[in-house]
Amino acid sequence: GKQWYQRRVREKKVELSAVVGTEKVFPVILRGTDSVRVVQCYSANNSLLKVEPEGEFMLLPNNIQEVTLRFQPLDTGVRDFQVNIVDTKHRILLERWSVHTTADMPVVSKTYDIPRTPGALHPTTKQISFVNPYSTEKTFRLKTNKPDLLSFRETELRVPSKQSVNIGLVLRPLAVAHANHILVFVNDVQQKCEECFAVKIT
Repeated sequence: GKQWYQRRVREKKVELSAVVGTEKVFPVILRGTDSVRVVQCYSANNSLLKVEPEGEFMLLPNNIQEVTLRFQPLDTGVRDFQVNIVDTKHRILLERWSVHTTADMPVVSKTYDIPRTPGALHPTTKQISFVNPYSTEKTFRLKTNKPDLLSFRETELRVPSKQSVNIGLVLRPLAVAHANHILVFVNDVQQKCEECFAVKIT
C-alpha cells in the first residue's frame, strides 16, 4: 500500500449539522504552506461526506483554497469523519480535519402503512401521491434512507405546477419480511428536501 510521510500536521475541527435527506454544502478554507504543492483531499467515508475538488489540485504558497464538504445524512444521530489533505507528490500528510456531524429528522408529512408479509418472494409495489406546491413546473429527485430495501420506478419527476403525480415504490421481499421504517425524500435538484414520507412495515 501507499506510505504517507508525516510532518507537523495541522489539525482543524469542523462542525456540521443537517437534516436527514437534505445535502448540506459547507466551504472550508485550506491555507497554502511555504511552497507550491500538489494536494488531494481524502474523505474516510466518501459515500456520506464528499469533498470537492475530488482530484489533485495546485496549492500555492500562503494562498487560500476553498474546499467544499458535501454532507447528506441518511440516518439521524451524531457521527465523526476524518478528512486528510495530502501532498501527493511528496506523500506528506499536510492537514487533518475532524468533522463532527449532527443529523436531525425531517418533518414527515404522511406515513403509509404496509402489512408485513414474512416469506414474500416477490417485490411489493406501492403508489404514493405527491403534489408540486409551486406555481411553476419543477423537477424533483427521489431518495430513500434505505436504498437496500426500497427503490423507485423513476428517480426523477418533472411535475407541472400544482399537479399531483404518483411515486412508484418497489419494496424488496426483505423489506416487507420484517418491521421497517423507511423514509422517502422528495428533493429539489439542489438536494434540498421538499417533502418527506414514511413507509412503515408493521
